[in-house]
Amino acid sequence: MQQKIGRKILLAALLLVLPLAVGKAANAAAPTPENDYKQGKVYKISPKTKPLKASKYKKSSLYNAKTRNYFTIRSYMEKFQKAGKGTLVLKKGTYTITNTILVPSNVTIIFEDGVKIIKGKKTNKKRMPASITVFQLLRPSKAKKSRVYGRYQGEKNIHFVGKGNVSLNLKYMKYAIGIVMGHNSNVTVDNISFSNMNGAHFIEMDASQNVRVSNCSFKNVKKGSDMVKEAINLDTPDKTTQGFNNAWSKMDKTPNRNVTIENCRFLNLGRAIGTHKYSAKGKQQMYHTGVIIRNNQISNMKWDSPLRIINWKDSIVENNTIQAIKQPGKDDTRGILVSGAVNVAIRNNEISGAGRAIQYIAWKNSGPGSQYPVTYNSLTQSNRDDLATNIGRDLSLGEYYVRICPVYNVFTNAETIDIVRG
Repeated sequence: MQQKIGRKILLAALLLVLPLAVGKAANAAAPTPENDYKQGKVYKISPKTKPLKASKYKKSSLYNAKTRNYFTIRSYMEKFQKAGKGTLVLKKGTYTITNTILVPSNVTIIFEDGVKIIKGKKTNKKRMPASITVFQLLRPSKAKKSRVYGRYQGEKNIHFVGKGNVSLNLKYMKYAIGIVMGHNSNVTVDNISFSNMNGAHFIEMDASQNVRVSNCSFKNVKKGSDMVKEAINLDTPDKTTQGFNNAWSKMDKTPNRNVTIENCRFLNLGRAIGTHKYSAKGKQQMYHTGVIIRNNQISNMKWDSPLRIINWKDSIVENNTIQAIKQPGKDDTRGILVSGAVNVAIRNNEISGAGRAIQYIAWKNSGPGSQYPVTYNSLTQSNRDDLATNIGRDLSLGEYYVRICPVYNVFTNAETIDIVRG
């Protein structure tokens, strides 16, 4: 009799514990696109939300109507750093961000339909002028430290997720950048409309791995600004080339790897995606590897080569549409310009409204980084076969072929590969 009672008690205890165990397992589910990459506890804010009380920012002399959104979001990022993870949902409305939001590891920011992020230019506080970046992927506690991260040792598992119509407007602030990545891993940027840049980039990506930028749009560059600046810049942290100026990097020349940019739109810019300086260690070139540029639409570009490949290796550029490239005073614009490419598959792209479709040239940095050796292309037979699948339309020079120039600064007697004439 006592054994039967004991078994009943044990069974009842198990039935009570089982739902709790299942609940914990559900809460611990890995962040995925299906759950909007949610991590940890989920908090919601509106443009009127004030900073968390624990942060004491509301009592700061720097807190005012212009800096409220900055301090509010900052207070949650600091809370998430202490907790180890967290998700912040921004409800519909306009958020003016005057200063840099530092995002730690294991954080997801979800922007609901109708969210507008505006780059604030003034704080009305002399002690805290507005910064030039909106988001940097760095834990807040490292903000004032130097040489914190090298390789891919920085923050990880960070996701920016737009739901519906979501925008990030740099307001043509000079040198402003939307998102700065450095030494990061596992980063998502999805469904955000970036606009109005001036002399910098929408996304600066250095020494980062496993990054996906998808379903985004990038439009409008200020007239008269530096048109060589890409909407998305793939760079290396290197003191010599001066392309990455954040003190918390060890400046170890780490390249990017496993980066996918797909289903995005680029409009009315200088360049869309690319690299404009490369790094080397002695005679060894540093290569960005595993870069995939796929299914993007690029149009009304104001500078040569909206896709600029320098020192990419084992990468793919496919199924992109590039049209209307008009650099003032230049009739030999190119849709894709390639230097230092090693086993890069360029296939099934459609290029129209340019001087030439695709050109390969040996390259050497000018100015900062010019001491590095010339970088050369290396194509496999498969790479050559892939080039023949590209389509050219309305090419003003009438060259329906790819030019491959193997000798530095020599452009005659180039190898040519015919492309499809559309």
